[in-house]
Amino acid sequence: MAEEDKIKTTFITMWGTFCYKVMSFGLKNAEATYQRAMVTLFHDMMHKEIEVYVDDMIAKSKEGEDHLVNLKRLFDRLRKYKLRLNPAKCTFGVNSRKLLGFVVSEKGIEVDPDKVKVIMELPPPSTVRVVRSFLGRLNYIVRFIANLTEKCQPLFCLLRKNAAVKWDDECQKDFDTVKAYLVQSPVLVPPSPDRPLILYLTVRRQSIGCMLGQKDDSSHAERAIYYLSKKFTEGESNYPEIEKMCCALVWVMQRLRQYTLYHTVRLLSKADPLKYLLGSPSSMRNVAKWCCQLTEYDIEYVSRTSMKGQAIADHLAEFPIEDNTPINSDFPDERILQVSDEEETLGWKMYFDGAVNSTGSGIGATPISPKGRHFLVAVKIDFPFTNNIAEYEACILSLQAAINLKVKELKVFGDSMLTIFQTLKQWKTKDSKLVPYHEYLEELTENFEDISFTYTPRMKNQFADALATLASMVSITKENLVKPLEFEIAQGPAHCDVIDAVDGKPWYANIKHLLQTGQFPAFTDRHDRRTLRRIATHFFLSGKTLYRHSFNATLL
Repeated sequence: MAEEDKIKTTFITMWGTFCYKVMSFGLKNAEATYQRAMVTLFHDMMHKEIEVYVDDMIAKSKEGEDHLVNLKRLFDRLRKYKLRLNPAKCTFGVNSRKLLGFVVSEKGIEVDPDKVKVIMELPPPSTVRVVRSFLGRLNYIVRFIANLTEKCQPLFCLLRKNAAVKWDDECQKDFDTVKAYLVQSPVLVPPSPDRPLILYLTVRRQSIGCMLGQKDDSSHAERAIYYLSKKFTEGESNYPEIEKMCCALVWVMQRLRQYTLYHTVRLLSKADPLKYLLGSPSSMRNVAKWCCQLTEYDIEYVSRTSMKGQAIADHLAEFPIEDNTPINSDFPDERILQVSDEEETLGWKMYFDGAVNSTGSGIGATPISPKGRHFLVAVKIDFPFTNNIAEYEACILSLQAAINLKVKELKVFGDSMLTIFQTLKQWKTKDSKLVPYHEYLEELTENFEDISFTYTPRMKNQFADALATLASMVSITKENLVKPLEFEIAQGPAHCDVIDAVDGKPWYANIKHLLQTGQFPAFTDRHDRRTLRRIATHFFLSGKTLYRHSFNATLL
């Protein structure tokens, strides 16, 4: 202890006032100070002949003859700086030993059998506290457990706020599965600095899993270094597939930074969009940010080859690949770049919506025939009601219209989550004002042989929304009812329909002329020139050939 700091460690006893001459472990920064001192004294031997973690010191060697040499160097260094060892805590000449809660041997790193025994003897949890205790014990050895997030998904649900601990068969099954897995837990190996790492990354709808491994020197089999899994947050689970993969890779590389920053990482994944994304420019903000974060790592994307090692086979068994896209395709499927795409629906479809505003109330429905013909139905409401009642009125109106059209199979779409999920009986109908509507709606559904209700975002329900808004804003009486509307599509300005002339030039003639000469065509006004200038920025002229820039800078 430094002389100027001794007074800070004084304590009073019945025999007098004393102070520490050496640094005690009761101080807050004792461990950090001691570790810094050990690194200063043994920096040239650490990670080669010895390992030092606070007060734990290990002399290691692969051969027995070298072990005595390393011990002599360690003792000489201890004697030089007048450090002492506790003989009762020293062990010599062992092939395996418990270290920091794990068993380290020449085979690798294994789970401490005592910790496994405690978990195996745990009874099925009956309270939230016991569930947290069980998951906390698993979290300590999470690096040994593949796909822990999926294995314990029912147990994580018990930790939700205000959720009752209901121990069902599914929870018991996962509880027994984890115990059976720990009986034959894998042996992890430390990474070698002269060989690249292999990262198996699997992305699912709600979670991700990865296995970091490396090829063995002798058998060239792939052995596991670290298992990792994570459940997506509510926001991350809504990402498109291509963004979800990139987000997962960034999280894994940062979480395993102590390994990935100093090694070449070979990423093995069947998902081609990941390889395509990081090799091409992108205009998506999140993806561009993640790509910048990955530039500090040395990542190589390789195709999956033969599996050499039980750890690799276990990881792939835990994460079966659901996508059957060939791995060596040059570009990903276009569907992967879409956030969501409504499946092509055959038969009759029905969209409904209700509107309540300061000018009035109205409901609208749009039955669509299998041939694509739209039937418009809109009703203005003259009695007061709430938004939820308006949605129920609109849904009932849509079913009544379908019954009048003698439709037997119907797919109903609406942007009211309350109406849709209460109709599907996923939500309870607690509002007494909505109960009569809900009961009458169930009676109407009996008139159909097959009917389904699907929630759709408001942006995909614009037609019914426009009808409901129109009905709520117009003034209609019984004497002046409005006939059904008819919509037509105008292909161009009205004055252009007067002249029907063909000049024989291709559609890109004006763009090519602007890029060649830098001049605008004759008879163009200010608006046309601004539009043509904006469009021309997406094209490139090479000689006499005109190319178009795609979103990823590819010339088409």
